Amino acid sequence: MTDRGPITFQLFANFGLLSAAELLAKILSAVAFAVLARVLGPDEYGHLEFTLAMVFFFALFVDSGLSTYGAREIARDATAVGRLAARIVAIRLVLAVLGFGALFGLAAVVQPAAVQTLLVFYGLTLFGIPFLLQWIFQGREMMHYVAIGNLLRWSIFTLAVLLLVHAPGQLLRVAVAEAIAVGAAVIFYLTTVSVRFDRPWQRFDARSAVSSWLQALPIGTSELVWALKIYFATILLGLVYEGSEVAWFGAANRIVVALHAFVWLYFFNLLPAIARCPKGPPAALRRLLATSMRITFPMAVVGGAVAAWFAAPIMTLIFGSAFAPAAAPFAVLVWLVPLALFSGHYRYTLIGYDLQKLELFAAACGATLNLMLNFALVPRFGIQGAAWSLLASETLICAVAYHLVRRRIFDADSLRQDEQ
Repeated sequence: MTDRGPITFQLFANFGLLSAAELLAKILSAVAFAVLARVLGPDEYGHLEFTLAMVFFFALFVDSGLSTYGAREIARDATAVGRLAARIVAIRLVLAVLGFGALFGLAAVVQPAAVQTLLVFYGLTLFGIPFLLQWIFQGREMMHYVAIGNLLRWSIFTLAVLLLVHAPGQLLRVAVAEAIAVGAAVIFYLTTVSVRFDRPWQRFDARSAVSSWLQALPIGTSELVWALKIYFATILLGLVYEGSEVAWFGAANRIVVALHAFVWLYFFNLLPAIARCPKGPPAALRRLLATSMRITFPMAVVGGAVAAWFAAPIMTLIFGSAFAPAAAPFAVLVWLVPLALFSGHYRYTLIGYDLQKLELFAAACGATLNLMLNFALVPRFGIQGAAWSLLASETLICAVAYHLVRRRIFDADSLRQDEQ
């Protein structure tokens, strides 16, 4: 911390840089998926959304929270890069092999056959995840490298989609586009880490690697629980309805997840500052969170209201008139963004204070409620039931995370005093 307080110019400059790059990346992504929705049509696009939801679970399994763990440790000790890089890459390679094997087995029982093949081809991209090293730059607060890597990945994916996918029946080419994009990002990160850091690949130690994985596991489990909350409805809809229903919900959910990326980026950027707070007075954390929420939360609420009001034109503009039914769930799902922004201050505080098991508990409470409501509401109300299930689960996560921080770290009600 500096005399200027925990919210520094560098913090918001980094967030501004990441947000600008992410905005451009999301525009490119929106272009790519808008083209895919229009070219493939609702049925095939529904198969793609189902596949992406499935693969995302396995991608989080491969990461297992090690990115967040590694960034936190490097923020606390800048010399930890060499100790962590080799062990985290090695652990994630082992998990990639296990994850691909499980995905391959799962693909054998999924219908239709086109989805089976797409799952296997998309699953090959899991082997690139161990070498996505943006967490190193996050921990050192060198966010321009994170921005470049992310922008590079999505630029290449969008270009590959535009060049390769021109007609229905070309779903496998989407997986090829993803593989090319991930490969380019891997080359960028490996090259940059080797150039920017001295001895970034120190000797691998298996015992230390297992210890790191065990420490990261609660974070990774929480991320898997979050994915279960966000994507379970897409999978359930795919198993119950198939085709257009999946496409409509998946399209609405895709925009919300894209908006949620800015929330994640904000806390990606804020985590190093939170991780340093345990070394200082408790008031430092209170000032950090109070100032952050005062600046960010009102903007998120206004943005959510505007997006919900214009849900119909947004969905038809991006995906075409065939996706007009996606407006109704989008108007509900968009409120996940301000709720996630509020809860994120408390969830990432738990992580920054080595209370990741409690953060996992909060996420598990929300995911459990989401599963129960999905099974109860989706068969009866379809995509609208899935949307309301997600909103209820995120509200519960907010309440639980707030309560845990208040009880274990400080009285969260004192934040009001800092704002006055």
